[in-house]
Amino acid sequence: MTKTLILLRHLKSDWASPGLADPDRPLSTRGNRAGPLVRSAMATRCPSPELILCSSARRTRDTLSHVADIFPTAKTRFVDALYEASLATIRTLITHLPEHVTTALFIGHNPGLFDCAWFLAHPTEISQHAIFTKFPTGGVVAFTLPISAWVDAREGQGRLIAAFTPKDLMRND
Repeated sequence: MTKTLILLRHLKSDWASPGLADPDRPLSTRGNRAGPLVRSAMATRCPSPELILCSSARRTRDTLSHVADIFPTAKTRFVDALYEASLATIRTLITHLPEHVTTALFIGHNPGLFDCAWFLAHPTEISQHAIFTKFPTGGVVAFTLPISAWVDAREGQGRLIAAFTPKDLMRND
């Protein structure tokens, strides 16, 4: 039995309104332009999740709006704890996923998502993709984990099934 975990860092956000609180920042023009590219790549390269955990920040909710319709049967939960979550928090969220869920998508922020990708990646996977050097906005990594229960997720177990960034997608367009 395996589980699949997809990590999506929010698309590029807008810094144009200095008085806006960080959680309230929307996507930038560049982020909205990258949305359809990420959506298309996720539709063809990632399995459909049954559950989406999304940070409650505006930029993650806006990112979700770019990809939600390709996963019409997925249930979505907005999770305040994903905002600026540490690796420890993300690991706790993973281990508390419902066991009937075989594929989950987390939409969040760095450095937590980057740290989680590093934590889960099998050592041989890390050198194979630049996303393990920098996990930019709009970056996606998807892993299969050789586990039957989420609580069994451990360091170095993940086998990469997808990894891409908006910049990768623009180069290949």
